[in-house]
Amino acid sequence: MTIYALSSGPGISGVAIIRISGSDASKAITLLTGKPVPTPRVASLRKINNINTSKLIDEGIIIWFPGPESYTGEDMVEIHVHGGKAIVLALQNELSKLENFRLAEPGEFTKIAFQNGKINLLKAESIADLIT
Repeated sequence: MTIYALSSGPGISGVAIIRISGSDASKAITLLTGKPVPTPRVASLRKINNINTSKLIDEGIIIWFPGPESYTGEDMVEIHVHGGKAIVLALQNELSKLENFRLAEPGEFTKIAFQNGKINLLKAESIADLIT
């Protein structure tokens, strides 16, 4: 299963970050941009489109973190887009159409990082406290 969520927090902002983690994370990049995954850990400017219509959603930054060298230990992508509600919802709507993709539960990225030995329990609890 591949999960995704708004990781920059709810509400209108200058920039919104959608995080995707799981075995099909690279598939999301290819389908949304029409291009292969970028060089790992290098910010790449890409047009982000609707999957079926190629209608532009936004132009944003894609950062690819291949596993196991990512926060979660899985393949992971961060998509940085403009922070308006319509853009975030359109992007999440496109991701929801993909097979084996689902919206992450609160704290799930950190839970996966803990389960994969990327962080210890103390750090996981500290992240939860910081977010709260």
